[in-house]
Amino acid sequence: MIAAQPPSGSLMLPMPDPVIRIFSDLHYRDGHSGLHQLEALRPLLAGADHVVLNGDTLDTLTAAALPHLAEVRTFFEQNTPRVTFLSGNHDPRISTDGELSLHDDRIWITHGDVLFDEIAPWSSLRDEMVRRLKRLVTEVPPTGTDVVGDRLRRNRIVCDGLPEPHDHLDRSLLTRALRFARALLPPRRLLIMLRAWRTAPALARRLARAHRPRARLVLLGHTHYPGVWRDRDGPVIVNTGSFCGPFGGLFVEVCGDRVEVVRIVQKQGEFHRGRVVAGFSLAP
Repeated sequence: MIAAQPPSGSLMLPMPDPVIRIFSDLHYRDGHSGLHQLEALRPLLAGADHVVLNGDTLDTLTAAALPHLAEVRTFFEQNTPRVTFLSGNHDPRISTDGELSLHDDRIWITHGDVLFDEIAPWSSLRDEMVRRLKRLVTEVPPTGTDVVGDRLRRNRIVCDGLPEPHDHLDRSLLTRALRFARALLPPRRLLIMLRAWRTAPALARRLARAHRPRARLVLLGHTHYPGVWRDRDGPVIVNTGSFCGPFGGLFVEVCGDRVEVVRIVQKQGEFHRGRVVAGFSLAP
């Protein structure tokens, strides 16, 4: 049987490159998140072929939030052709994957907890995480073959089942006040947070150079501090911020070799594409 041939003189158009959009730190239904209904995300998902959720999508540490895990999975599976969930320090149960490389490893996506020895050094749970880390290293020594992979697996184990100081779904004024107080007290916690904001891009660049050397773009969340950091001798670092205050968030869109970093804006209860913050090419 002879395969049908296109009519003589017809033009075979190339298939368009898939549109990939990367978000992080949705913190769905958390008291400090602006995302209360998943339907509010529909405008941001329209036209995307692949959506990547880079950690802290839903707080799986809170027992009350676990029933919403199926809701989150179903929503994205029904509203995007393809979705990839990566785990963060607040959602270690959402995925066994803590990183994703795309475009021949030129894009490296990971939540950001791998950058810090204490996972989240500004957290009120820091001391408990450090205790668990020390015990885990003794009980399960690292393999030594993949430093990043070992640290991500270790972080998931450490963060699973951490005792939460408050119910993340509680939006009451008292709980919000207590949350704010814990963020600022003792004062050294604020200093640690400021230091994390300042040092995270350099830590990410150093880690990528050592262990993901093909990366030209590194995408993070975790610290909730959005921005784009460029360097002549290393990959571009993008932190997509969060759906929480005070800084808000960004998303990254990749189509072929073209990358755009876009502000997320909220209008009438929905999240929309805002202005383009930065754009660049992955091509050499």
